[in-house]
Amino acid sequence: MKDIIKNGGVLLWINAAAAVLALIGMIVLFVSNGTPGYAIMGGGGAIACIIIAFIAILGCAFCCIKFGSQHFITAVLRVASIVLVCVCLGIILSDRVGIAANVLTWDSANTVAWGALTSSIVAVVFMLLSVIVLIVTGFMEGKKPEAELAA
Repeated sequence: MKDIIKNGGVLLWINAAAAVLALIGMIVLFVSNGTPGYAIMGGGGAIACIIIAFIAILGCAFCCIKFGSQHFITAVLRVASIVLVCVCLGIILSDRVGIAANVLTWDSANTVAWGALTSSIVAVVFMLLSVIVLIVTGFMEGKKPEAELAA
């Protein structure tokens, strides 16, 4: 385990931070989707996308350690995770725009809708932060694996 952390360096921790941000966004998405009467239309697709994206982020972190930051497999996993998180964001935003329009105009006393909207905004913020961190890691040069240094 110690060797994995040594080989990963800072890039491993940044990818782990992206995974944690996506995980927090996923948990808050579960809460928002579970609001009685305000489930996200297409919420199952959003949940599937964020779960697959979380797994892809973990795979990206592993591939950064194994192959390096700029390897083809690492790049494919990074792009796939960014796309999946953005699809999830699109599903959330397309559903919650109507709720935002209602509570910000004529239905401002609806506390359940405010709760659903607020939790959706929190989920979107954490997912966006995860995407930003993943984009930043795409431009970072991680440590080279031991085999490449010896060659």
